[in-house]
Amino acid sequence: MNENKIIKGIRRITDVFVIALFVLVVIVVSSQVFSRFVVHLSIRWADELSRFAFVWLIYIGGAVTIRDGRNVCFDLILDSCKGKRWKAMFTIVTGVSLLFLVLMIYFGLLVCKAEITEMSPIMRWPMSVVCSCIPIGGVLMILEEICYYIEHHKDRDPEKLSEEEHAV
Repeated sequence: MNENKIIKGIRRITDVFVIALFVLVVIVVSSQVFSRFVVHLSIRWADELSRFAFVWLIYIGGAVTIRDGRNVCFDLILDSCKGKRWKAMFTIVTGVSLLFLVLMIYFGLLVCKAEITEMSPIMRWPMSVVCSCIPIGGVLMILEEICYYIEHHKDRDPEKLSEEEHAV
């Protein structure tokens, strides 16, 4: 797919953020394990920070999985179809996924609103900031779902399939 600069920039930022979150989780959890079993002291905030980072990693990382085509999908149904039937099923599956993501964003915003006055128990972070990974991740996933659809909706075109069969 010929990506434009905005999508490339968003993807680059997403990738860096996912890598940074993963590194943060590994460092914090490893430090906590070392501290508990070697020094015999517990880092109070480590569990909370690693949990929050992991939740962010899941929602933001969801966009990366959709971009790479590794998201949960109805592969069994799609693999049994060809041509126009495949295109129709692919469109329906994408539509259902987009509907789910829109609902996730909506309810994620409601959760953020409900948590606006709450603070995390140890680090005293606003829980609305922690919960904001739901709508942010949802927006990124919608962007990637649309890009994936545009890129792959012609994958099983009858014309494309017949060209590939003649090339073999």
